[in-house]
Amino acid sequence: MNRRTLKIWAVTERGAHQGQRLCAALGGDLCLPDKPWVSGFPKARIVPSLREGIAGGFHGADGHVFIMAAGIVVRMIAPLLKSKAQDPAVVVMDEAGRFAVSLVSGHIGGANRLAEEAAAAVGAVPVITTATDTHGIPSVDGVVSERGLVVENPSAIKTVNMALLEKRKPLLWDPMGIYADMADSYAPAGERAAADVVVDCSSAPAKEGALVIRPRRVTVGVGCNRGTDVEEILEVMGKAFEAGNLSHLCLKAVASIDVKADEEGILKAAERLGVPLSFYTKDQLSGTEGVVTPSAAALKHVGTVSVCEAAAIQSANMGPLVVPKVKGKNVTAALAMASSTS
Repeated sequence: MNRRTLKIWAVTERGAHQGQRLCAALGGDLCLPDKPWVSGFPKARIVPSLREGIAGGFHGADGHVFIMAAGIVVRMIAPLLKSKAQDPAVVVMDEAGRFAVSLVSGHIGGANRLAEEAAAAVGAVPVITTATDTHGIPSVDGVVSERGLVVENPSAIKTVNMALLEKRKPLLWDPMGIYADMADSYAPAGERAAADVVVDCSSAPAKEGALVIRPRRVTVGVGCNRGTDVEEILEVMGKAFEAGNLSHLCLKAVASIDVKADEEGILKAAERLGVPLSFYTKDQLSGTEGVVTPSAAALKHVGTVSVCEAAAIQSANMGPLVVPKVKGKNVTAALAMASSTS
């Protein structure tokens, strides 16, 4: 499972030993109740209240493994669930280590894969109950999770998955070829407006009921005056997406010049958007091909004729510029298109 954070929860000493094995194999934090036997687990995080501990950290982790009865878990997490697009992976394992059950967010959250990994780590049997998996069919949300894509309207997933289960080929609009290896499951749409599934970065509306999937391929390069507020930076970024008729869900990364590495507005913008932030030297930016609006002012102040356009291209691994420099009062932004989501 491609995760950032994993929490493993146990309520008994035997379960804690299983959790320790999982931590060794998968990483993550072992979370235990405040009981006399926890002294044998010095690296564990002690939670005085299981319910409060889970509630406080549920959406802060990408995955959870609960080594306890499924009924306890269901009652604990039920009030915390939001949607299949937002919830973390949840796996339940018995303390004997016999079964690892994918309980919540099997595909998008990666619980199915986490269950398989947890099972492999302790010699358990993974239990996967999602219909597409039991029939050996690649589900929409499973493919989305594996390929680093974003679903714009998760409510439409069910309709497409049902079509796949019934061996009906949904019409697919995929100009980037992201689903090129899935010709057995989808039929090509003659035009975007006719597609049941749209996979692109265009902000143009799809037909009613169509599933819209966004590849994270757009990088934004940013330049700004010192001390520019995060809201102004985000506003100009938004104008760049509007200028290119591109969905903001396709945002992959933010980039700028290295002298802005301590620029609070840029740092906060990337954090708020939840994407990586990278910085490039003036020499790297100066040698970037594809810049269309060089600036004498930028050359004078930071030593390169382009910041936002060059940074966007660099961040996209030299992918083409798709939106040239958009100017605000104190901010410039430009967009480039990477060739992959990785």
